[in-house]
Amino acid sequence: MDNKIMLIKTDKCCFISDLYTNKKDSYDYNYHTPMFKNWLFDGKKCTSTWARHWYRIEKYPEIITEEHTETVHKRYEIKDKKYIADSLPAVIPYENKNDYGENVIDSLYEFKKDTITSQQNVDVEIETVLEVENFHEVLFDFTGIHRWNYEERPYHITSANVHHQLIDEIMIPQVLLTEYPCRLTSKQMYDITRQYVREHIDKEQASITSDYDFCFTVKKIIPLYEPETLSYHNIFARTKKEREKVHFRVAKYKESTIFEMTDDINHYSGYSVIEGLTANSEKELKEKVDLWLTELIKKINKPLCTCDKCKGTGIIDKD
Repeated sequence: MDNKIMLIKTDKCCFISDLYTNKKDSYDYNYHTPMFKNWLFDGKKCTSTWARHWYRIEKYPEIITEEHTETVHKRYEIKDKKYIADSLPAVIPYENKNDYGENVIDSLYEFKKDTITSQQNVDVEIETVLEVENFHEVLFDFTGIHRWNYEERPYHITSANVHHQLIDEIMIPQVLLTEYPCRLTSKQMYDITRQYVREHIDKEQASITSDYDFCFTVKKIIPLYEPETLSYHNIFARTKKEREKVHFRVAKYKESTIFEMTDDINHYSGYSVIEGLTANSEKELKEKVDLWLTELIKKINKPLCTCDKCKGTGIIDKD
């Protein structure tokens, strides 16, 4: 039998593939098109997954069909009925178009056709290669940001970008790797954290003072107990007289670093390296990332104020 597909059956859904190789550098892997892309499994098409060459169907199929579309009744219909005459009929069969001349057809008529769609059963051999209980479907999708071609661009980090042990990648079908030990690198955690803070920071409580692909700093904005008058010189002024002139400004807030990071690729001087994250499954990994992000942004956005009892020497929670 020419039509043969692999099937992985779980208690949530089924996964199918017709590619019998996992060599990622092979021609088949890079250019393969599944034969079942337009098949109907119990009346529904399969849907793509994050795993290349694996597709999802709701359950083990009872009926597999394929749609066939046939074109019939090809014809030319006159555009304006006022021109209908013995020599110019309302409808000209497609096979008779040469009897009227190309100019007449193009100027006075419009091509029409009908289609008939039918379904035919597909003769296919289904090879159930695995059955899995307690399968967890995980929507693993975080937004990161990095520099690409001299431009900062957001990008998605999904299950396709999660790292797994080499032995598992060799032995386990890709679509099931979500159930096995995995990790995100330091750089991935850096990109995810950076973008999340950018999107969720309360600008009344904190500000991002360094925002680069290699280092990132967030500082708390803390109201002073009493406004302070500060004096300064404009060292960038054009003339010596202007540079020596004393300027004054009133400061109502002070800033204090609440969070900073770099990654283990850049190791930017003076910054703390954010660690990669590991877990026993992608479900657990997602939970760890979610917890890290929510706790971090809670800390960053928490209101602080100077202590009124010590007249601004200390800093306390505003709540």
